[in-house]
Amino acid sequence: MRSREAKKFLVGLLLASAVFAAAGALLFGAGAALAAALCGGTCLALAAGFCVCRAREIDRLSEYLASVYTGGEILDIRTQREGELNALRDDIYKITTILGEQKAALEEDKRLLADFLGDVAHQLKTPIAAILLQTELWEDKAVPAEEKDQCACRVSQAAERMGWLVEQLLKLCRLDAAVVRFERKQNDALELLRAAAQSVQPLCADRGVAVEWAGPPVSCLCDRAWTLEALTNLAKNAAEHTDAGGRVALSCQGNALYTEFAVENDGPPIPEEEFPHLFERFWRGKNAAPGSAGIGLALAKAIAQGQGGTVRAENGPRGPRFTLRLYAGDEAVTALSPGGHPDAVS
Repeated sequence: MRSREAKKFLVGLLLASAVFAAAGALLFGAGAALAAALCGGTCLALAAGFCVCRAREIDRLSEYLASVYTGGEILDIRTQREGELNALRDDIYKITTILGEQKAALEEDKRLLADFLGDVAHQLKTPIAAILLQTELWEDKAVPAEEKDQCACRVSQAAERMGWLVEQLLKLCRLDAAVVRFERKQNDALELLRAAAQSVQPLCADRGVAVEWAGPPVSCLCDRAWTLEALTNLAKNAAEHTDAGGRVALSCQGNALYTEFAVENDGPPIPEEEFPHLFERFWRGKNAAPGSAGIGLALAKAIAQGQGGTVRAENGPRGPRFTLRLYAGDEAVTALSPGGHPDAVS
């Protein structure tokens, strides 16, 4: 027994038994002294047994904590009995369970970070390779001056591409780290649609795609800049998946609970197997546009979730349809509208 408190308690009990036995012998004779000694010895034995059992339980808890600390399995050590040690056992189980969950979360964060860095390196590799190639051609004296001018143009385009990628990745990182503070105010939903349509107008014009927007005069409680970013990404994705002669339509509707934006296009329907991956970052479907980085939909999802909203995808009567819903309340809301694909709802 290593507990000093237990040793002091047993020594005190032994001395008390001896005192009572001596007092019994002086006052009542040898019989009373023997009875007092037996009673004291029994109490001493019981106390010693209790202290030993308690020390063993504490040792087991200490060994369990040491095992968890060194990476051992977290076991359910709770009991249904009452008592101080059992209450301590329950508290230890709760703490170790929380620590285990935190450890698992940290391991998952490390894995996601490694995957994210790998994806970033992969996305930047293409423009960097293009810049290096054009630089070599520029330094080649055998290359005509006209081709060197084209090299300079390609380098500029690759550099712009890298700048855009870095900007989008920084936005995703800020949203993931929850350092973005959304300034939610009342905004004109139709004006947001108009601004998003104007942002993708050059892309639509190059592809021969018409873009239109319509909706009633409804208000939307949102961060204007970030919501416009999400709508622009949804519209850009729709334009990239629409053939020449098609159209991209943006619309909105609202009620007392939420404002809903819809982006539709005349492109081919989304394959059923792609729905679970639509909002994964860096994921590109088989119909993805050349040069697509697979960031736009993931960014739109993060922006919606950051404001307590949802994004869903479905195949409508005319083609793919993406819906961004933002709620009027200040608290985050998780909701699924009827008709949406469950695997494509954020």
